[in-house]
Amino acid sequence: MTRRQVVVLAEFFDRLDELLPAERSPSGRPSTADFALHDLTAVIDTLAEEYESRTMAVPDTDVRVLVTAGMTVSFVAIYVRERDDRTIEVISLDLDER
Repeated sequence: MTRRQVVVLAEFFDRLDELLPAERSPSGRPSTADFALHDLTAVIDTLAEEYESRTMAVPDTDVRVLVTAGMTVSFVAIYVRERDDRTIEVISLDLDER
């Protein structure tokens, strides 16, 4: 099995900035940097190595979604597209912080 190239688009980071604060809160709510360091690296590895088996098609789109447990958040949904050259583009996300 060949490891795929994964690129994270600017839109993903824009959405991450909407969902999490720039700094960790006193109550322990994770920051964007916490998520990028602890969760995003694992997501990239999963997409690079297990794209077909771990993502599901989003009906009527060219987008697929990876839903997984996070380290800094309870669950994360990562939305991706596959380029013609088989590179995976990470385009957006939704979080559950329970």
